[in-house]
Amino acid sequence: MPSRSLFVCLLIAFASPVFAEKTAPTPWVVATYAYPERDRIAAIQPLADYLAKRGRHPVQVKLFPSPTALVQAMREGQVDVAVPNLHGYLQARRDIAQVTTLPVPQVPALQADRYRAVLVARDVASFAEVKAKAGRLRLALVGGDSASGGFVPARYLRSQTLDPAKAFASVIYSGSHAAALQAVVEGRADVAALAGDVYDASRPDGVRELWRSDPIPPGPLLCRATTDVPCQAMAAWLLDAHREDPGVMTALRVGWPEFGDATMFVPADAAELSEVALTQD
Repeated sequence: MPSRSLFVCLLIAFASPVFAEKTAPTPWVVATYAYPERDRIAAIQPLADYLAKRGRHPVQVKLFPSPTALVQAMREGQVDVAVPNLHGYLQARRDIAQVTTLPVPQVPALQADRYRAVLVARDVASFAEVKAKAGRLRLALVGGDSASGGFVPARYLRSQTLDPAKAFASVIYSGSHAAALQAVVEGRADVAALAGDVYDASRPDGVRELWRSDPIPPGPLLCRATTDVPCQAMAAWLLDAHREDPGVMTALRVGWPEFGDATMFVPADAAELSEVALTQD
């Protein structure tokens, strides 16, 4: 009998770690993309902590170098919840079958109206002059997958028969809206595309606005719908976040100035986003 008891104890001792290893839940990965001078990991950590608390599930946060890299990681199963920009959201909705649209920060109307793209220039009097001289002008964009500093102004240029990749003497990607504007100020570019609020904050001498877009909606959060990731529950948790944990939105606002003074999440406007998607590159 003692030997049998010893055998049972040994079996439990060796089996327990294996059992624990097999049943330990895989953390949900909450991720976003990097931006100069913005600590995006800090910006999404309260969101990740909130989802962990509501779901009673471990989480980890990750940062990817660009909106496109973030979407690629989600496509490969490396990301469960993403905080994208509009371009990243549209990419994911187009390319990832199992992606679910989560709620979006509710930006106050006046601030939402200010989130637009602009084209600005130095030593160019009008957009008509840009069209006439494009082959001799240098264009600065924030990035190909930026919204206000990338695909929105690029789409407008193409509508005016100016393909950014072919019509201009050169194209540079500055990496930030402030850097795109500075490239024009310092004479390293003749025309720049960037967020209107960044231009409005300084309006440097000698730089003229040539065009301004309609308001650009922010991209909703995304969820990779699998059996282990409760996307519908997460959507409901986000709609409760302003009551349950206001710090979630406070941190997101620091990471994304385009969220303005948003205090809560709301369901995404499917009709508005579908209209934008129809004109996406």
